[in-house]
Amino acid sequence: MKIARTILSYAGIIAVGLLIGYVAPRLPMWLKPAYQEGDYSTHFQNTKSKVLLYGTVSCSFCQKTRAYFDEKKIEFVELDVEKSPAAAARHAELGGEGVPVVIIGKRMIRGYQPEVFQQALQAMAKMQTAAK
Repeated sequence: MKIARTILSYAGIIAVGLLIGYVAPRLPMWLKPAYQEGDYSTHFQNTKSKVLLYGTVSCSFCQKTRAYFDEKKIEFVELDVEKSPAAAARHAELGGEGVPVVIIGKRMIRGYQPEVFQQALQAMAKMQTAAK
């Protein structure tokens, strides 16, 4: 009985350690807001589109983002950070923490987050309606 209790104690300690090891590095990412709001107008150079995608050809999440915008018939401008040094520099100004980085109006969204894209598009539409 004592041996079984000891084994269970060790198993519990190992399980807690593994859980902490899994959660701790991911916690900052989980606590980040879904988007950052700011003035990103300088990123929309000479274009009427209000949706911008910094990405790469090989990124699977960039491909999903492109497919989402295409499916929803959302006009967007894409800047490839691997092919264009200027795009890479602009991406670096935003923090450069990987791709895709999507700017919709005044919101910058990191990663493939369709729900957040939809919310940003709705917020942008409301702002455009209010400005009229």
